[in-house]
Amino acid sequence: MASRTHSADPRAERVRTKLRDAAFALAHERPVDQLTVGDLVTRAGVSRQVFYRHFADRDDAVASAFTVAFAAATADLGGEPRARILRIFGLAAEHRAMYRNVVPSAVTQRVVAAFRAELLPACEELASRAMPVVGAVAGLEPDAVSRFLVGGFQEVLRSWMEDARESEPETDLLGRATAALDTVDALLARPAATN
Repeated sequence: MASRTHSADPRAERVRTKLRDAAFALAHERPVDQLTVGDLVTRAGVSRQVFYRHFADRDDAVASAFTVAFAAATADLGGEPRARILRIFGLAAEHRAMYRNVVPSAVTQRVVAAFRAELLPACEELASRAMPVVGAVAGLEPDAVSRFLVGGFQEVLRSWMEDARESEPETDLLGRATAALDTVDALLARPAATN
């Protein structure tokens, strides 16, 4: 069961890539809960036996596809947190149809966890930069601030995903993310209030 998940063999990595690509593509086409391992192996052109050497189940393959996509989206960026955050949201905006197919599925929490994991380093950097202001005002530790920022950005994504699923208005995810970042910047640039 998923025995080659961490194999360094280039052939194994090619197979994993084919399976992740299949999962990513199929998640664009229909709800994830309607996908089967059979759909994934047919699209990837591999057998079920090969699939189960690399992934535990369908959700494992779909979650892995998202994890790799989030990491690849920011791989060429340095440590600039704003650019990293906007790139992650840009990836989500580019794949809106897929998010509509993921939200009601069993894999939603794993996709959100992958999103969170990719956001965390950028939010830790923002928190570190904020400590002169936040630490003086609220006495918070950087870890608490970074968790707060990650939660806020996750809420931006969650509300967009719900809007995309329920009423399907034309929403601008990058605009929402930029507004959230601008709000964080404005709050941190504000001098400490005096009583």
